[in-house]
Amino acid sequence: MRANSVNFSERTTSDILQSIRHIDHITYIASVEDEHRFLTKWNLLGFNEHMRLKTVRFPATHIALVSGISAEYPWATMTGLSVSEDPNSPINKFINLYGEGIQHTAYNIDPEADMEELHHQMEELGWKFMTPVLSYSDESGALLKQMFVAPSTPYGSFIELVQRLHGVDGKAFNSFDINNIDDLYEHYADYSNWLGKKN
Repeated sequence: MRANSVNFSERTTSDILQSIRHIDHITYIASVEDEHRFLTKWNLLGFNEHMRLKTVRFPATHIALVSGISAEYPWATMTGLSVSEDPNSPINKFINLYGEGIQHTAYNIDPEADMEELHHQMEELGWKFMTPVLSYSDESGALLKQMFVAPSTPYGSFIELVQRLHGVDGKAFNSFDINNIDDLYEHYADYSNWLGKKN
């Protein structure tokens, strides 16, 4: 265990709620036509393209831009951009309702924390989630755990809580996965449609 890490097995129930370490990333939504302008603007701030993923079930391009380095990850700061050519995609529904801007902010959770217990305790406090804890692993066994707080309006902005766990090579999960992104958008669309009917 890291020297500055907290042993969550020795903490009280309420202490587990205090497991956010820092912002993991912020993701923006833009039209396809504005992709180049967005990337150029962030390149001038020192952010370079780290990865580009294309999802299938909800066709879109998701780009991670990173700046600097840290002890845990090959970046110190990350921002993201998602664009879609599908006019009916959740991305373009967001733009039609709210314009281009921040879709979600992701908070990095201490790797010692129990994500399922955190999910449960936040629900007990009145937080509403559009997903359970979603888990994905890479070839080295590094694990990515994510859960997404529900938007308050259809296709509105939301919060992500993400935990990146080390694999056998000692490196934390430092990427994303097209399946987890598609899973997110499936829940996002379903919850937004439910909100629309409710209101």
